[in-house]
Amino acid sequence: MTHRQFIAAAVTMLGWASILARGATGDGPDDHAATAADLTTGNSPILRVLVIDQEGPTLPAFVKFMEGFRSGVAETKGARFEVFIENLDVVRLGRSVDDPDRAAGWLLEKYSDWQFDVIVPMSAVARDFVLASRERLSPEARIVGFERPGDALTTGGIPRDYTYVKIDSRLEDTVALACRLFPGSRRICLVGQSEIHPAVTATFDATASRIAEERGLEYVPLVDVGLSELRRRLRELPADSVVIYFGYWKDEQGRSYFPAEILRSLCQEAKAPVFGMLDTHVGQGTVGGACRELQAIGLAAGRLVAASRERPIPLPVNVPLVTMLDDRELRRFRVPASRIPEGSRVLFREPRLWDRYRPHLMAGGAVLALQSLLLVALVTQSRRRRGAERIVAEQRDQIAHAGRISTLGQLAASLAHELGQPLGAILNNLEAAEILLRDDDSANAAELRAIVRDIAADDERAGAVLDRIRAMIRKQRFMVGPVEVPGLIRGVLMLAGPRLSSDGIVVTVACDPALPRVAGDEILLQQALLNLLGNSADAIRSSRAGSPGVAEGTRGSRDPGTITIRARRAGDTVELAVIDNGGGIGEGLVGEVLEAFATTKDDGLGMGLPIVRSIVERHDGRLRLDNAPGRGLTVFLGVPIWEESTPA
Repeated sequence: MTHRQFIAAAVTMLGWASILARGATGDGPDDHAATAADLTTGNSPILRVLVIDQEGPTLPAFVKFMEGFRSGVAETKGARFEVFIENLDVVRLGRSVDDPDRAAGWLLEKYSDWQFDVIVPMSAVARDFVLASRERLSPEARIVGFERPGDALTTGGIPRDYTYVKIDSRLEDTVALACRLFPGSRRICLVGQSEIHPAVTATFDATASRIAEERGLEYVPLVDVGLSELRRRLRELPADSVVIYFGYWKDEQGRSYFPAEILRSLCQEAKAPVFGMLDTHVGQGTVGGACRELQAIGLAAGRLVAASRERPIPLPVNVPLVTMLDDRELRRFRVPASRIPEGSRVLFREPRLWDRYRPHLMAGGAVLALQSLLLVALVTQSRRRRGAERIVAEQRDQIAHAGRISTLGQLAASLAHELGQPLGAILNNLEAAEILLRDDDSANAAELRAIVRDIAADDERAGAVLDRIRAMIRKQRFMVGPVEVPGLIRGVLMLAGPRLSSDGIVVTVACDPALPRVAGDEILLQQALLNLLGNSADAIRSSRAGSPGVAEGTRGSRDPGTITIRARRAGDTVELAVIDNGGGIGEGLVGEVLEAFATTKDDGLGMGLPIVRSIVERHDGRLRLDNAPGRGLTVFLGVPIWEESTPA
């Protein structure tokens, strides 16, 4: 075996080891085993892809790119891809590829016996090397490259079987984002090195200078500055500056760095906010930026590689920028949420207590709500039960009181019946005595006849009272007829007058002359007036005694109690008014006293005025109260006038 054949075989074995170690052809060991089987059996077409980067294989940006790239080629149906990865490592080795035989001759020697279907150069340096060495590396390979700003091909036309992914790295978008988040900025600083991507750096430098001039800002270029000097300059920058970071690879001592690795320490040096241009820069101390999403770029490149199997080779694709922000830095610089552009991707947000424990808080809140509702229901039910018990107790007392009144009514009916016969016998005896005395000429005969007549008149009056009591008790049906108002009042006073007189209450009656008759039930109207007279008498007695909750008269308990019954015509009705000086009703109680069982008296049943209202409404009349607290109460009853056509 010749020396060249030995090297080729060794390179082949190393290539296989590289594939199996990196997992380049699939998602796991089974995919790699299947690929090896396909190579030996030839059951599926195999497409070989060579990825060439100019930097190290462990660079975070390269790792993220390859994640997306593998996902893109894995979407291909009906073919398998073998992915080989090589890194020129020009940063650490300091080599140039202007002389391919010297700088990357080992690469040409390694793959001299292999042919690739697609070659993916990931930078302008790698692209220029591939185009210069294409005939020696793989003359029929299609090339899927990258075009950064300033790194576009300068030749007259696009090479044969060449397409690319265009990376939309517009510095204007990042500067516009920085000025929006920090509107008080006065200067723009650009940090970077031109050794790795000289054309890109030059483009960004010129663009930053132009934008600063357009916006009236000061431009501070910090390009190709030694690391120690860069740190010092960043520390001295005023807080009203914004820093745009492009990349830093090697210091003045020749020590190499990953751009994202050194970025965190540079952000700690600067007082001003720092903005990056790659998604790997977010999370390293930068506020954010209009970033290139490396995994999305790798995905687009993988899909473009898969599509390049067809001819003609597909057209280039463009990967847009994504606005990414670090929530920790936004809070550090106190950037209000209103300045954040809509659609921005805000990373590293500290989850709020609600977001972190939402299920637990919702469950706890539901339990508390149910417990609160249960407690409210129990308290409400308890209050209602106590209220119902109180009402039942009051109604029980009222029913007992009504029972006593009913018993008294029955007793009154019995007394009226029992007293009727003795009164009749007395009247008969008086009539006989009057006949015997008619012919008596003695000296005392005239006086005895006068006494007999007085006794007979009192007997008839007592009989009339009993007749009215029996009529009220026997009343069953509502009967409307013509009722003489003066006679109605006289009948009421005949029943209530003695009690009122014994209490020292003076009753006056004022009836308009020629008062028309009213249409009503005489017994019910008598009951209404009796209830009103009873209420007025009770009010006067309470006012005299100074009972709690009842207003006194204007002159205290020494005032004589007076009740006035007034009757006058008011349109098509006769208005009866019962006026007293019993102190009236307390403020706010006028509407309540018309309700059943509502009373202002300690021993009252609360049915007086409600019964009067029901009687008046049954007569199609009107009831009105005129309360004068501290003086008295006037109750107006409006009863329709009797017409000859009024149905009886």
